[in-house]
Amino acid sequence: MNGENRKDTSSGTVHIDDDKIFWDYKGQNIVRVDVKDVVVIGEYTNSDGPYFDDWFLTFVTRDGQWQSIPWYAENRGELQKYLTQRFQCNFNVSLLTGSFEWNSLVRFPAHLEGKTLFVLLPTEKYKAPKNLFEKILSSMGFGGFDTTKYVLLTDDVKNEVNNACR
Repeated sequence: MNGENRKDTSSGTVHIDDDKIFWDYKGQNIVRVDVKDVVVIGEYTNSDGPYFDDWFLTFVTRDGQWQSIPWYAENRGELQKYLTQRFQCNFNVSLLTGSFEWNSLVRFPAHLEGKTLFVLLPTEKYKAPKNLFEKILSSMGFGGFDTTKYVLLTDDVKNEVNNACR
């Protein structure tokens, strides 16, 4: 405290019950993943740190939907141990350690490990600043810039989901 800038230390809590993964935040269940439906597991980072969660574990289910849990959630060790045993893949380490920008990759299944999980596509209104002056304007909310992008599963991941549904 004392005027220090600190990350909100609450990244919620993760727990496993009856082959379901739950992530609770501020007393409410936010994510529930039925492990039997998981087809792909990945991780991604963004540039929101150090004050906000910027590193996530993502579960893609056979219906093509995905949900993410912050890597910093309490009981993460329990989740890592469970996933390592259940999927026979080492979840005890991250492959994105040290990444401070947007990045994503697949952890499971093994034949996709290391491939990109998500692709970012600019929205229809996308307009990025092109030079330092425009970046300064954009940071102050001027210039009508819009750097919003869609977050979509890659074709490799979509194919894995489609194959799981057969």
